[in-house]
Amino acid sequence: MEAYSHNLFIIRAVIILHPVPTMESIIRVVFRKFIFHKESGLLQFWACSTDPDSEEIGCNLVLTDLTCNPTQDQGLEDYRKRCLEKQYPFVGIGTSVGKWLAGRATQTGIADHRTKHHVLDQEDQHSRDIGARGQLALPVFINKGAGVKLAGIIELVTTERKESYIQDFEQIHGILQDAGLQSTYMGKTIKVVYDGHMIKFRLPLSAKFADLHTEVAMRFMKLQHQIYRVEYYNTEGIRISISSDENLQICMAESSSRGAKFIKMFVSVEQGE
Repeated sequence: MEAYSHNLFIIRAVIILHPVPTMESIIRVVFRKFIFHKESGLLQFWACSTDPDSEEIGCNLVLTDLTCNPTQDQGLEDYRKRCLEKQYPFVGIGTSVGKWLAGRATQTGIADHRTKHHVLDQEDQHSRDIGARGQLALPVFINKGAGVKLAGIIELVTTERKESYIQDFEQIHGILQDAGLQSTYMGKTIKVVYDGHMIKFRLPLSAKFADLHTEVAMRFMKLQHQIYRVEYYNTEGIRISISSDENLQICMAESSSRGAKFIKMFVSVEQGE
């Protein structure tokens, strides 16, 4: 009887698991890569914490220990201490957040900034806290199944208010994209009323006059063959026509100065075809 030998080959597969970066580690990278251009500034992160047992729509904003203040500016540190005293405030759809930018960015999902054009309102708690400092609040989103979920708010505070924080926004936005996170552009929610109907869309702060008309005409098809004006009420209650890039920027700035969550506009048709 012949003897048969069987060779047993054992194949061992080595699986290398790459750890998934945590939100904390990603935000630390963002803060480390951000360039302040030798200006005093503070970066801090408000985490969005939700209660699965709660029926309320919204989240608690928790100020984390993720922060960056390279110049060790004491005034900025004092502001941070006042923010820490907020004790995890809940921000829902109907919550009154006043001029608190982190709260507004949570409700709208849109980045916003506090520039030289903002008017101080001493009756508003956050206006007293922020004082004459400038500010940018930028929502951070993570992919969650078929959609996105708000992870928190990155807040940039500067000792002096800038003309604009669009460049700072673009810098942070780019770093977040490289890390696989998302954010929204800086802009405003626009509500336009015409012929008994109202449409709503978002418009970047860098938008031009032509962009506004394109958005309106795309939603109100009958306006594409008519001459019309888009108007709004300024801070003095006067109805103003938006007829240039400058008019639109003034409208945007006034809305931010009032702490408004959206800008209401109206269409006025001049003549038919």
